Amino acid sequence: MRHFKYTSELNALISAPAELFSESHPVKLGDIRNTIINIRQQPIRCLSMIGNSERLLMNFIGTESVIEICQRDIESANDSLLALDQYENGDISRDVLQQQIVKSLNDFRANSTDFELPVEKTVKFVANFILTIIILSSVVVLLFAVFISRVVSAGLTSREEAMDALAQSEKRNKALAHTDTLTGLPNRNLLEHTIDKAINMSERSNLPFAVMFIDLDRFKDINDSLGHALGDKLLVTMAQRISKAIRATDVVVRFGGDEFVAVTDCFKSIETIDLIAHRVLDAIGKPVELGNDILKITASIGIACYPQNGVNASLLLKHADIAMYQAKHAGKNQYQATDKLSAIKQNRKLKLVNQLHHAIANNELTLVYQPIIRLVDGVTVGSEALLRWTNMENEVIGPDEFIPIAEHSGQIIDIGNWVLQQACEQCKAWHEAGATHHAMAINVSSHQLKDQHFAQRLEDILASLSLPAECIHIEVTENIAIMEEQACVTSLYRLSELGVQLLLDDFGTGYSCLSYLKNLPFDVLKIDKSFMPANNTIASTIIAMGHELDMEVVAEGIETDMCYAMLQKLNCQYGQGYLFQKPVPASEFDIYKHYKCSVPEAVE
Repeated sequence: MRHFKYTSELNALISAPAELFSESHPVKLGDIRNTIINIRQQPIRCLSMIGNSERLLMNFIGTESVIEICQRDIESANDSLLALDQYENGDISRDVLQQQIVKSLNDFRANSTDFELPVEKTVKFVANFILTIIILSSVVVLLFAVFISRVVSAGLTSREEAMDALAQSEKRNKALAHTDTLTGLPNRNLLEHTIDKAINMSERSNLPFAVMFIDLDRFKDINDSLGHALGDKLLVTMAQRISKAIRATDVVVRFGGDEFVAVTDCFKSIETIDLIAHRVLDAIGKPVELGNDILKITASIGIACYPQNGVNASLLLKHADIAMYQAKHAGKNQYQATDKLSAIKQNRKLKLVNQLHHAIANNELTLVYQPIIRLVDGVTVGSEALLRWTNMENEVIGPDEFIPIAEHSGQIIDIGNWVLQQACEQCKAWHEAGATHHAMAINVSSHQLKDQHFAQRLEDILASLSLPAECIHIEVTENIAIMEEQACVTSLYRLSELGVQLLLDDFGTGYSCLSYLKNLPFDVLKIDKSFMPANNTIASTIIAMGHELDMEVVAEGIETDMCYAMLQKLNCQYGQGYLFQKPVPASEFDIYKHYKCSVPEAVE
């Protein structure tokens, strides 16, 4: 009876995660420790009562397993008490403490169940013994037997009450597993089940339903500025408003953070979804008082309908999430429905991500080269290595499409390393063919520069090929990440120390800033082809600025003799473009070719 009582107490202490494991509530270590000590005390007393005669009797009855059960209880209790001490000393985390206490509770329950068999055997033995005494004894013995029977009955009744308490506690735990402790809404553990249930109802009624992905705008800013306590209060308020804005038959789930998902009931007209979305936006948009401030918050909503936008929970959530981000990009405080074009683009992106994983192994990637010309005399002095991808389906995917995918999926590092190796090997091959001063320009992503091993990797390649560092030109596209990421800046200086030439590509199209031209070790400016022809004021200014900063200038996109002549007049040192040659495989590249401008007199 005592064992069941204390086990039930321990279960009650840890059955409310918000109190035991929330950062805002203290852990009741003292209560847990006292309860575990009480649980341990029972088997200790039990073992102390067992002498030789008791062992003989237990062997006779077949209840000697009681000793092992008691020992297991003591061992589990000791483990939990040790974990409590370690947690208080900071040796283990709260999660490890929780795991140990839950494990011990399960052990205590299992031991309680195992204890039932020897109890039943003992009861049977006592009953049989009493029956024999009754037959052989007098009325006094009979009365004594009745008394014993009542004691046993009371014990069994107490046991049933304890088991009922444990069952109720288990029921509460299951409810907590599917409920968000902050808002009281169903949590994401129940979301897939909710959508599957809606799918079944939709199939029976032959009517669609919608999944609405709701994200609060600027919540992170509010949470950071006002504090997490007021941020939690805001989330509770928004959860209540969303719940009231939707219909009684709809379900709203807290997906996580400041994100909610509403699963609507089946509808006959699409106007129903418009109405619900407007009601949700209006409810969220009402002013809310937080501390001494009155704030107005908005939300972005993405909507996916079954079965048009997905036939299962995963697809519906994915498309609703995409639509929500479209609503954010469109200006926030609005809702967007999933459109077929977005779904097609997303599916293609996922397909390319998967194919890109195998592109190197399948030899799908190739490099082509475009000559870089010294404009004063038309001599080929170098080349730019450009990446191309033809997948296994013989589809040519442009770098403008697959490079961003590679950057976002993290594959740009492996692909960039492959390009680095191949381009350096080709440069070495042309040096051995006689073009000993041929320079190779290689485009590098800011993601590669963030890799702390990038500069060392390039140094190792140059050493293995015995290739001069000054023959390698690293092109970095103008990007704010280059200036803000310390890792990128460190890589740029490390590359400069190696003797590698650094080119700032597409200058003038991004976050152009004279300060980082002075502060970062760039050697060459590349004028974007959008500024050609070269009589463009911006191109002229960039060339003049490059000369003023003692930097060389390369002009891209030269397509006419007139443009070539104008760049010569502006003293632009180098250029590349279709006038000279389109990007071609190495086998078609002429490392000795000279180009001449046919109309230099056209520029006065």
